[in-house]
Amino acid sequence: MTTYAEQAAALVGTFGIDMAPWWDAAHDDLVLEFPFARSIGMPERVAGKAAARAYLEKVVSGLAGLHFTNIRARDTGTPGEVVVEYEGQCPAPNGTYDQRYITIMRFADGKLILFREYWDTTEVSRAFGDLGAAF
Repeated sequence: MTTYAEQAAALVGTFGIDMAPWWDAAHDDLVLEFPFARSIGMPERVAGKAAARAYLEKVVSGLAGLHFTNIRARDTGTPGEVVVEYEGQCPAPNGTYDQRYITIMRFADGKLILFREYWDTTEVSRAFGDLGAAF
């Protein structure tokens, strides 16, 4: 049986490469949260599986070549909750995008219901410029 930590790590590892596992794992009430995103013109919260899919497809299309490395996932002690740390890199208009992430993933009924991702907005702005119009 796969643990939630293993499932979370696998999802991060497939992001942008094969999104089918994401849609299979997504709860109908999936919520995406990006607590610092508003400061660079991106949405702070996206609610519902369909809205999350539309948003993430837009992100994937704008981050060609994005790949994650050093993926480490661990249970928090709260049932169904996992913390994942990882790094992401891809080519960007202003050089290489090089980011560190910390994400809280929560599962309910075996499905991903919360994806709360923390990242450095200054790195996004440096690499991609103003994203306000894109979102």
